[in-house]
Amino acid sequence: MGIGISLGISPRESFTDWKGFIEALDRREVDRLWLIDSQLAMKDVFAGLLTAALNSRRLQLGTGVTNVITRHPTVTANAIAAISELSGGRAVLGLGAGDSAVFGIGKRPSRVADVEEAVRFFRAVLGGGEGRWEDRSYRLPVATAPVKVFLAVSQPRMCALAGRLADGAIIMGPAQPDLLARQLGWIEQGLSECGRDRSELEVSFIATVSMGEDPDTALADVRAWATGQARLLADFKELPGSLEPFGEEIIHAKDSYDYSEHLSTRAGHAGAISDELVRALAITGSPADCRDRLRALLDVGIDDLVFPLMGGGRLERLDRLTTELVQQLQV
Repeated sequence: MGIGISLGISPRESFTDWKGFIEALDRREVDRLWLIDSQLAMKDVFAGLLTAALNSRRLQLGTGVTNVITRHPTVTANAIAAISELSGGRAVLGLGAGDSAVFGIGKRPSRVADVEEAVRFFRAVLGGGEGRWEDRSYRLPVATAPVKVFLAVSQPRMCALAGRLADGAIIMGPAQPDLLARQLGWIEQGLSECGRDRSELEVSFIATVSMGEDPDTALADVRAWATGQARLLADFKELPGSLEPFGEEIIHAKDSYDYSEHLSTRAGHAGAISDELVRALAITGSPADCRDRLRALLDVGIDDLVFPLMGGGRLERLDRLTTELVQQLQV
C-alpha cells in the first residue's frame, strides 16, 4: 500500500516555510506529494513543485491535479518535464477535467473527449515523442525521462478513460465502499476494452480522515472538504444507495459553493451540509473507527491511499495518521 498526501500552499504560507515543510516531509513515511492547482485559492503549483524538487531526495512530486483549460498543454508538459529533471525523475503529472481552477474563472471543465486527447498528448510528449493537440503536432524542446500520467476520476466515462490510457487513476469521491466498488468496475471496463491488465494501472483513493474522541471537533475539521465532495456528487446521474437520502443536501452544496475558498477549513460554505452527510463522505471518529472505515475501502481493491492535509499542524496530523492508522493497516 502506497501513501500519498494532497495539499495546497496557503496564500498565508511563505515559500520559505514551504521549503521547511518539504524537508520535514521527505523524512517521513510518505511516497508521493500531490500539490493542488487552484490559482485563486492557493499559491502556484509549479513554484511549489520546483521548491519541493530542490529540497527533497525521494518524494514523488505531482500536480494534484491540473487541467488543460488554464494552461496550454505544451506549457504544462514543459513545466512538469523541468520538475522531472530537477528531481531526478520523481515527477508525476496528475490531470483532471478541471474544477476550482476552471470554475473560478467562469469556464467549464473539459469534455471527456478533450481529456482523452490530453492524456494521449501528455503520454506522447512526456515519453520523448510527438503529441497532437487541436490538430497540431508538438514535441518538447528537451529530452525528458518518461513522466507517468495519472487521471483524476469519479464518474463512469472518466474512470473508463483512465483504464484505457492512463498510468494511474486518482479516485475522488466519498468514503463509501459501494460507490468505490462501482468506480473500480468502470475502471476495469476501460482496462478490458484495451486488453490491459489491472497490474498496469495504479489506483489511488483520496481518503479524508479526521481522528478525535470529540465528534464535533472531528466533524468541523473536514466539513469544508465534505461540502466540496457533496458538490461534485450533484453531477452524478445516480447516487449509490448509501448516499440517496442526502440528494437535496448535495444539490444545496453545489449551489452554495464558493470557489475562492476551495478546501479552506474556514470556508463559509462549510455549513451547507449536515453532520450525517459529513460522516458519510469523510472518515471521522476514533482511531479504531477510522481504521475500520479504511480497511473496508482497501478491501474493495485500491492500491494507494492519499490523505488530504488541511489547515494547520500538517506534520502533526501526518504523524498521527502514520502511527495510529497507516502502520496498523500495514501489519
